[in-house]
Amino acid sequence: MASNLNRRGFLAASALLAGAGSRAADARELSEKQLEGIYVIMQTPFHESLAVDEDSLRRECDFLVKCRVHGMVWPAGAGETTSLSHSERVQFSKAIVDEVRGRAPVFIGVHGANKFEAMEYARYAEKIGADGLHAMGPSDDSADPEILTEYFTAIASVSKLPLTVQVSTPGMTPEFMMRLGQKLPTFRIAKLEGARPPHEVTQLVEEGRRHLIPSTGGGGMNLINEMARNSGGTMAGAGFADIQVDIWNLYHAGKHAEARQLFEKFLMMAVLERETGFVLQKEILRRRGGVFKNVVMRRTRKFTMDRGDLAELDAIMEVTKPYFRV
Repeated sequence: MASNLNRRGFLAASALLAGAGSRAADARELSEKQLEGIYVIMQTPFHESLAVDEDSLRRECDFLVKCRVHGMVWPAGAGETTSLSHSERVQFSKAIVDEVRGRAPVFIGVHGANKFEAMEYARYAEKIGADGLHAMGPSDDSADPEILTEYFTAIASVSKLPLTVQVSTPGMTPEFMMRLGQKLPTFRIAKLEGARPPHEVTQLVEEGRRHLIPSTGGGGMNLINEMARNSGGTMAGAGFADIQVDIWNLYHAGKHAEARQLFEKFLMMAVLERETGFVLQKEILRRRGGVFKNVVMRRTRKFTMDRGDLAELDAIMEVTKPYFRV
C-alpha cells in the first residue's frame, strides 16, 4: 500500500525535478486581491482499493475552475492529509498544478512531521509552479510558540511563495499569528480556526491593522458575519463552491441582501456537514455530474450518512440546484 512507501521516493522525485528545470519562474505573482476570496480545501478521492483516484482528483480541479473559485488548496484537513504518504503528496500535488494550468491559484499543503519535512515540501511546491503554500502546525500538535515560530520560519526560508498558516494547535492564537506575520514577510493569509472565528477576524483587522489577510474555516457557516468584519475569505469544502463564490461576489458588489438570501440556502448544507463530516462533500461531488465516482474515506471506509442525512441532502440539492454554475 502507498503508506508503506518511504522518503527515498520523495527525495528522488525532488532530484528529478531539479534536473528537469524549475517551473518556479513561470509562477504568477499574486496580487493582494488575488489572495482573497473563496479558496476551496479540495477533497481527496479514493478508489475502493483506497488508492488515490487521480482521474477524479483532476475532475475536481476542473469543476472548481468552472465554479470560478478564487483559489484551491491541497492537501489540508478536509483532504484527509494525514492519511497520505510522502510519495502521494508529491505525485498528486504536481498533478493538480498541471491540471489547473494557471486557471486559478493553487496553494500546496507543505505541513509535515517536523520543519525539515515541511521545508522539502515547500521547495517542491515552488519547483512545480504552485502559486502559494499552505501549512498547518507540525503533526506532533506542538503548542510551544518557540517551536511553532521555528517551524514556520523554516518553511518561509526556502520559498518566496505566499504562505497561508492554518490554526491547528492551541498555541496558534491570534496574538501568535500577528507576531508571526510581523516576522515573516511571505506569511500573508491566516486561516482562523479558533472557537470564535468572527471575533478573531475583528482582532486581526483592528489590532493587527489587517497586515495579515484573515481567512476562516468552519465550513463557511459564519461567512456573512465575517465579511461584514472585513475578512479576506473562507476555506470551505468543494461541493457548493460555486454558491460560495456567488455569495462572496454579491456581497462585495454591494448586494448584501441578495448575498444573505443565497447564504441562507448554502447554510443548510453547512449545518448538515457539521453532523456528517467531510463525507458529505464527497457525496455532493458524486451527485454533481460524477466529479467523484464514490464517497470512500481512507480512514472511515464505512459510509457514515444514514437515510435521514441522505433525505436532507436531497431536499437541500433541490433548493440549491438553480444556483449551480456547473
